[in-house]
Amino acid sequence: MIRTLKTFFIGALLVLSAMAAEAHPASKDSIIITFGDKTRLIIYGEDRQELEKLLKYDLNALLRDLGARLDTIQGDTKIYYDELDGRDYLKDKSEADKDKNYVRIGLRGIRIKDGDTEVNITSRGVDIKDGGERVRIGSVDKDSTDKDDDDEQVTRIRKVNRYSSPRKGFNINIGLNAYGDNQPMGYNVSDYDLRPFGSRFVSLGIVRSATIARGNSVGLHMDFGLNASWYNLMFDGSNTVEKIATGVAFVPLMSRDNTPLELAKSKLTVPYINLSLMPTISFPKAAVSYISAGVYGGYRLGGYTKTKLAGNGDKDHVRSNFYFNDFRYGAAFELGIRNFPDLFVNYDFNTLFEDSRGPAVRMVSFGIRL
Repeated sequence: MIRTLKTFFIGALLVLSAMAAEAHPASKDSIIITFGDKTRLIIYGEDRQELEKLLKYDLNALLRDLGARLDTIQGDTKIYYDELDGRDYLKDKSEADKDKNYVRIGLRGIRIKDGDTEVNITSRGVDIKDGGERVRIGSVDKDSTDKDDDDEQVTRIRKVNRYSSPRKGFNINIGLNAYGDNQPMGYNVSDYDLRPFGSRFVSLGIVRSATIARGNSVGLHMDFGLNASWYNLMFDGSNTVEKIATGVAFVPLMSRDNTPLELAKSKLTVPYINLSLMPTISFPKAAVSYISAGVYGGYRLGGYTKTKLAGNGDKDHVRSNFYFNDFRYGAAFELGIRNFPDLFVNYDFNTLFEDSRGPAVRMVSFGIRL
């Protein structure tokens, strides 16, 4: 889009200059500026005095503003502007009201007024009026040329940012589980220790977002989430979990002849359905894309153990509630990093097991959000 507009403006200037050269004797004054091998800027004047009028304008400021307007046409930003008035670039602003001549550059094309001569260049053609004479090349929109060209136009730029919370949409969280708080309550800690990289956390869900406030560089959103998550607690050793009358027991799996079996894997899985409420601050132009912190609550959907024997690889599942608390609730924190997976941390405020039915452990999960 930017390259097309720039090409149009440069091409229009060259067409205008070429027509001026053909319509006037070759003895008139002109300036030719060369940019590289393929670009020429031709400035034509009736005489030397007309060319000297250019000295009244700050051409560097005009070209900078034009380039800035072209560069903003990208991404989710929409630009609304009328025209660029050459009188705004007079070095002496007191002469602006006296000078009724102008050069205006807008989305509709280029309009030039110099005394009795008016030139209108659009994508549909060129219209030239010189006193009572008029020449048209192509099909020019009459409405665009019959306006009162002496009305000064004001440049208006309005940026409309459409960004929303970066958390919005379908989310996958993958990470690890650990005991955030571990009170044995009479149990031997080594009996239920976790493998650091074997105890995985997985969450699948969607996030809907409501924007509360939004600026050019920061936004505030309220995110509502619904997800399903799984605690996979891989024990470090050959113990498994059993439910007995007084609570849970962490014991080795026994063979038929009552000897302990060596386990390749022993894990406890607890699934939940969860709701979350996360205020989120987004930074659409920064390296940190968002910061989010809030609360969540979940309801347990079941639970089971899975064991895998060393050697033959036989597997076994045992389903039970294992005296789990039916609900979980806690605090969550997320950090979004641009061009990098987002980070999350969840911390349960309540214990995994019912009071006096198992060790008082509170779970913490951390990892990346995809």
